[in-house]
Amino acid sequence: MTYVNAQQVGNQDILMTNMEIKAILGLDCETSLTIQSEVRNIGVMAYDFFDVRIDVRGLNISRATLNGTGADTIIIPESNYMVVRIYPLTPIDVGSSFSLFLNLTTQCLQEQIGLSEDGSMYLSHLIYYIRPFNEIQNLTFAAVLPAHAVLQTDVSAPLFPNPSSNHTDGQSSVFVWFSEQLLPGQEVAYIVKYKIPAQILQTSPSQPSLSQMIPFGFLLIVLGAVAALFIERVPKIIERLKTRTIISPIRLSKQEEEILSFLIKKGGSCPQREIYEELDMSQSLASTILTSLEERKLIRRFRDGRENMVHIMEDM
Repeated sequence: MTYVNAQQVGNQDILMTNMEIKAILGLDCETSLTIQSEVRNIGVMAYDFFDVRIDVRGLNISRATLNGTGADTIIIPESNYMVVRIYPLTPIDVGSSFSLFLNLTTQCLQEQIGLSEDGSMYLSHLIYYIRPFNEIQNLTFAAVLPAHAVLQTDVSAPLFPNPSSNHTDGQSSVFVWFSEQLLPGQEVAYIVKYKIPAQILQTSPSQPSLSQMIPFGFLLIVLGAVAALFIERVPKIIERLKTRTIISPIRLSKQEEEILSFLIKKGGSCPQREIYEELDMSQSLASTILTSLEERKLIRRFRDGRENMVHIMEDM
């Protein structure tokens, strides 16, 4: 039998079927990911490891098993994603299959944008890509919101794409998507925009109050120093406000800031195609973010021949 021990990431003929991915969102923006799938070697050689691409920029592996038995793993960081390399106890023979289970944690899928205008809710969102190395058949993705979280109903697309189903486990809302097939190089992105009562986060035992951590007298000294520093820098702040930068009272996500910064770099406008090509976004995700920016009058889109042009508003 010939074995493959190639160091090139993702260079394998592996089929993953009946894959189930569950993202459990925590109040502290930590997300627990569980991945279960049947894995089959459909190539002509045996493998002594295989790779799974996870589109986050940081993760920890809590548990990895093959057919219920613990498996060794290593994490290979790439520019915009992580590779989990899994080593079975015995090589994966041609035509053989087994059950994979992974439990991961990451801080990179959720983002807390800020408080709502009335200060009662924290606005957050989940953005999760799947760009597989190998073909996936029958993919189910489920997002479990934090307890007491609700969707942002005041935005045009709190869920993208539309979920196949949803339910509740008694405390949390659960949204489920299903795809029959995802080929290598294809991409699917899931977006969930939600909000959490501010009181829930402010009273969380994991977030002690400032007065509990710092003596009162020392706190007064620190606040005085901060106030003096702020007064000293007021002229510089005013000068910055006169320049054209992304300074806006409107809360922006990292992806929205990235697009606006890109438009400024391009002189204020560019074809929509350049945004998703140069920022490594899917067309659907870029379109969703641009729609959100357009609704808040931060950008404007118009047709120019066969393509859309995106123009940043001058009064940002």
